Amino acid sequence: TMSSTLVLTIYILTFAVGFPANIFTLVVLVAKSRRRPADPDLLPTNLTSADLLLLNLTAADLLLLVILP
Repeated sequence: TMSSTLVLTIYILTFAVGFPANIFTLVVLVAKSRRRPADPDLLPTNLTSADLLLLNLTAADLLLLVILP
């Protein structure tokens, strides 16, 4: 039916756009967290509180995208 085709199309578009974007964001944040700090006396992480919130949101989005279908 038309309704199920529309829902399937929306799911496919959501997955096709959301999954690569969230994987890219996750890779960038993990790479940022592994960089060494410029000052050795600083804490070993370079993530700000905003980065941690974005990491949490990215993980939640990826879980939703995997469970969505």
